[in-house]
Amino acid sequence: MMDLNQITADLRFLAANVIELSANCSMLSISDDDKREFSLDIKCSGPLVSDDIKIGKLRLTLDIIVKQESEDTEPDTFRLVLEGAFTAPVTVSDDDFMSLLNINGGAALYSIARAKIETISSLVYIEGKILLPMVNIVQYFEEANSTEDSLSE
Repeated sequence: MMDLNQITADLRFLAANVIELSANCSMLSISDDDKREFSLDIKCSGPLVSDDIKIGKLRLTLDIIVKQESEDTEPDTFRLVLEGAFTAPVTVSDDDFMSLLNINGGAALYSIARAKIETISSLVYIEGKILLPMVNIVQYFEEANSTEDSLSE
C-alpha cells in the first residue's frame, strides 16, 4: 500500500467563495440529447507572504450554454465565478507554489464548480441536469500557455 504522506502537495485549501452566479433559463427540462457547450477560464494571483506562509488566490470562470435543437427557444445560459484561497509553507519556491496553485488549486475549484452546476441545474429543470465533463487541468494550462505564447510573438 502506498503511503499517501509521501505524495501530498504542499498546498492547503482555505476557502472558496461564489463571486458570481447567473442562470438564464427558459426551458423546463433538458435531456442528454441537448447540446451543451462550456468555456473555462482560470487565473491566479502571485504569491503573497504573510505570517510565514504563502497565500494565493485562484479565480475560475465557467460559462455554459444548453441548446435544444427541437425547440424554438433561446439557449439557456449559466455563469459561475468562483474564487479560492490557498496557502503553502514559505519554504516552497514561488515557481513551485504557482504550479501547485494552478494545477492542484484549479482541479479543486473545478470540482467544486462541477458540483454546484449539477445541483443548481437539477433545481432549475423539472427533468435533467448538467453534468460537466472531467477536465485535464495540466492539459488546460499547457494549451492556455501555448496560446498566450503564440499571441505574444
